[in-house]
Amino acid sequence: MSAPVAPAGLTPREVEVLAQVATGASNREVGEALFISAKTVSVHVTNLMAKLGVHNRTAAVARARELGLG
Repeated sequence: MSAPVAPAGLTPREVEVLAQVATGASNREVGEALFISAKTVSVHVTNLMAKLGVHNRTAAVARARELGLG
């Protein structure tokens, strides 16, 4: 059985990253909180913005809230 998929096809890790981004955390801070590198956070943010169809972090957070993710 596969893991549940969040709206917009976000992975569970992308949802975790987005939740941290929604607090205003920098990539470095998100990385420290999730025990991953800032570069990995950057890749996740880029991917989730593409999946949500937005072009910046603020719009990603707003779109996630519209989808009930935040």
